[in-house]
Amino acid sequence: MVIWVKENEMEAFLPLIPEEMRDRVKSGEWFCLGALAEDGQAAETSGDERLAVGVLLFSSEEGISYGDERSSMIELHWLYVAEKYRMEGIANELMQELSDILEDNPAEGIICDIPLGSEYDLAEDFFESWGFNFEVTELQEMTITKEDCRREISPQNKEEALRMASGPGRPIDLIPVSELSKDEFKRVVREMKQMEASGYYDWISEERDHYAGDMSYAVVHGDKVSSMALYERLPNDDLHLVMLGTLSQRGAKELLELLRYTAGYYYLNYPEEAKVRFSLGIERSRNLAVHLFPDKEPVQVRRGYFF
Repeated sequence: MVIWVKENEMEAFLPLIPEEMRDRVKSGEWFCLGALAEDGQAAETSGDERLAVGVLLFSSEEGISYGDERSSMIELHWLYVAEKYRMEGIANELMQELSDILEDNPAEGIICDIPLGSEYDLAEDFFESWGFNFEVTELQEMTITKEDCRREISPQNKEEALRMASGPGRPIDLIPVSELSKDEFKRVVREMKQMEASGYYDWISEERDHYAGDMSYAVVHGDKVSSMALYERLPNDDLHLVMLGTLSQRGAKELLELLRYTAGYYYLNYPEEAKVRFSLGIERSRNLAVHLFPDKEPVQVRRGYFF
């Protein structure tokens, strides 16, 4: 049986949800469908106890790219069935409920992202059986940990990053985006969006206060913003790099300076368990991330669409 999981029912489903996703569900940012064991499946339970055996997490997102258009879509984030209860149709029941939700929703379709790699091919096969069409995207992701900073950042970049972050003052042309007025911040983000022909940055927020104030920086020459790195703080206090953009002809040098500084700040000031996820939709930002972490391979993403 599939249910919409309410707040007072969430505890039973948390073991089926990755830890880094739980706060988004608890906060209501993401929605949760749960599968409960039928009577025959839950022989080990007693009384009125119901056993959580599957979960599907989704959200409603605006501004998702499909071809050359922007669409409102349901985004599927996580589908999981407890190992003991697989091959019993539970994943199909969860997907059917999501499909029914789409029929009564203004969203145009459902999307899901799956990393490339043979270990994910079965997941792609399952979604294709539901009518999803997949394409390889420009988006690549890289997750950085403290251990990655210790092991993989190149010695030259590590020395520079730590020198910048631990010195008596940051470079004079780097300022926190919180020092920009809200109107100026919005203007710069819009200009960067217009310059990026791929449309990858179109979806990001233009509200300055949506970003982590201690990690989001701009390079300023005179009174003009030249480059910017924007990080979101996730509900579990991990970080997510969503923009590494420039308006400058010397952009690559400035963006590398921004990455070095924020990498050093993260290493020196964040707890050991905190991670940083880079979403690298632009070739320039991918090249810079690989330059800073030369042994860290970005993972390419394939995106599936269901209408």
